[in-house]
Amino acid sequence: MATDPTTSGAPPSLPLTAWARKYGRFSATDHKSGLTPTEYAFARLGEQWTPDGNIYEEHQKRKLIGFTSRDLGQLDCLPTRELVPSSLPKFILPMLRIENWETEPLQPNFPRDALYPMANGQGMWVASNPVIWPILEPILVLATKMLTSIYVLPWFDALLNAPREPIPPTRIEPEDQDRDDLYSFRPRSAVQFSTSTATPADRDKVFALLQNRFKYTFGFMAPGENPTDPSEDATGAVAITITNDDYIRYDPTPEKLPRVFTWLEYSDFEHLLRSDLNSAERMCIEWSIANTIAHEVMHAIHFFHTDFQGKYGMPEHYFDTEALPEIGYSYEQAVSHSHVCALRTSLTSDIPPLGFFLSRRYPNANHIDAMDTNGVILENPGIDMYDEVFPIPITFYEDVQQEEFWSVAVRRFGHGLLHYRSRKEGSRYTLTINPKTGRVKHGRPTRFQALDHTYPALNNQFVDAIETLQISLSLTPEERRAMEFGRDLLISSQAEESFWNNSAQQAAHVQAAMAVMASVANEEFTPEKQRTIILSLVQSMVEAVSKHQVQIAAIQSLEAVNKVKYPDRRAALKAWNRGTRVFLNVLKSIDRGNNTDIVPLLLDLEVARMVLYDPTDLTLQTSEEFIEIQSIQLARVEFADGNLVNCRNLCRGVLATNWCSIFARCGAAAILFALDKDVYAGWDARKQDLIMANSMMDYCMAAAPATWKPLWASLRADLMDAVNDLQRPVDTTDFEDNGNASGNGH
Repeated sequence: MATDPTTSGAPPSLPLTAWARKYGRFSATDHKSGLTPTEYAFARLGEQWTPDGNIYEEHQKRKLIGFTSRDLGQLDCLPTRELVPSSLPKFILPMLRIENWETEPLQPNFPRDALYPMANGQGMWVASNPVIWPILEPILVLATKMLTSIYVLPWFDALLNAPREPIPPTRIEPEDQDRDDLYSFRPRSAVQFSTSTATPADRDKVFALLQNRFKYTFGFMAPGENPTDPSEDATGAVAITITNDDYIRYDPTPEKLPRVFTWLEYSDFEHLLRSDLNSAERMCIEWSIANTIAHEVMHAIHFFHTDFQGKYGMPEHYFDTEALPEIGYSYEQAVSHSHVCALRTSLTSDIPPLGFFLSRRYPNANHIDAMDTNGVILENPGIDMYDEVFPIPITFYEDVQQEEFWSVAVRRFGHGLLHYRSRKEGSRYTLTINPKTGRVKHGRPTRFQALDHTYPALNNQFVDAIETLQISLSLTPEERRAMEFGRDLLISSQAEESFWNNSAQQAAHVQAAMAVMASVANEEFTPEKQRTIILSLVQSMVEAVSKHQVQIAAIQSLEAVNKVKYPDRRAALKAWNRGTRVFLNVLKSIDRGNNTDIVPLLLDLEVARMVLYDPTDLTLQTSEEFIEIQSIQLARVEFADGNLVNCRNLCRGVLATNWCSIFARCGAAAILFALDKDVYAGWDARKQDLIMANSMMDYCMAAAPATWKPLWASLRADLMDAVNDLQRPVDTTDFEDNGNASGNGH
């Protein structure tokens, strides 16, 4: 009986790819990950073709909220490249320092009587463990930056100082009308608080009180376990912040002290212990945990209005018109007008996240499980029944780990700068609540593009601020640093936008060409119809190649401004370039009427290819480009050594590939011409090919980047010039015929 290959458990026939080792296999028999970015597919004329037929891409859209891995790579939202290391000074808030982390079970405050052992046998999950501290320290440094910058937020001032107001009856559901413990707070007036005059005094006071009076303690917790009492149900949260209210209220011990505690699931920290993470993966996880710590600190601060006043069991207060009591998410919304959701591609905790999304709609039905269990859902306005998410570019994780970003840019332009890099590409999905179980179900995500920007008002303010600084005649040193930082960020973001826009337009042109291919499947072609089809396909590819060139220009701009390389984007562009050359050559091979000239397109693709591939980069010596160059050079050596059969075979092998580059084509044409220099038959046609090769060589030499100039110069001086001087051989056919005639006459 046949066995389903996806469930048989048979080992894969090939070694697992790096993506499969990190993110899991697509199926039990597949050596690849289902999340591996796919290349563009090019159909053949007359084949059926569906743009969404790739099973990997369909899998990715389900896992990645409507995006494919290739989409996220083009948006620079995959953590697959190296980032600039952190430049943050190693300052940690006293409240977060190592001495305020759990070192033994927190009895008698809670029943739990043991710490959590590490899976690798390297001790316990405690900050003082020398295995743990190196991965925890950079997170606390970043969390410190987040927490020390919040004093300028009207939201934070309101959390500390705004009066609490009862929730009006019009916002409370009928079944909750008897509740008298529901309160809200809102930003104070400009007279009472102004961002421009805000000081950190209140912030420092509340942090000191948490640390010194309430002995704020941090610790780790096991996934799926209640950190206060393992016998009780887990909360399902990745972190929890609570007071010792049960101990204070019910334990007979005299002179008890109220305290506050935060525990963090150690699963994300386990990822940071891996040796196969690149800097982008590491920094995005560090940022996520730091953001969680800041989120939990807001819960701790809120206890000044409830538990620390003896108001145990009172739900968290609602901010302004928000419909749910969840101070942590309310804080995230105030900072970045969104909250964070991880790209979790597996239910198992051993698979690291593939980046993060910003969730823009708050509060929505997804947040019900996270809200204070003592609270209720308000109405007028109520919760949203849909969400919109936007992938976070990985350069953001680099930004937040640079001292200049916080000390200059955020100080000057505000927290709205945090997500200036976010793209307009989003995904929207509906939410429904099962009336019997209360479970929230997600609808199928639909991709969309924000009309202006993810956060248009904030970003317009940022652009205006940069322009104001640029036209100012006198700037302080700090203003000048802010202007330069902001200008680089603007240029970088504009280049990112250009890259993505042209990626999308390029894909649209390719899809248009593929749709033409599919539309003529199984049809008989008249010469005129074939001509029309081929011209239509070539025009689509002209537009696509144009967008390809703009993408490459955008990459060069980004690499210059950000001082980094984008190897994955370059690899994807090279793959597209190669596939397009194959497609064009196939089109030419079936163009029986010789209706179109693809050489101009191939020349444009060759110039683009040279920008993408650096022949002096020693790390690329296994690439097709390197092997092709080596094949031509080896053919030249074989020619010089007199190994003419080997030489001819090498040249023919290079020319036989549908993706053959112009460089290889010119080199092979010159060598083959030299091999057949004494052959009269077909000499004129070969000479015409050589003239074409010279013309293409001249074009490419003029446009070649500096790293390619020596290769083209050698091709011309050492090979092409000598071949061009070869003269037409004498036609010996007549002599042979005459000789035979004479011989027959004797």
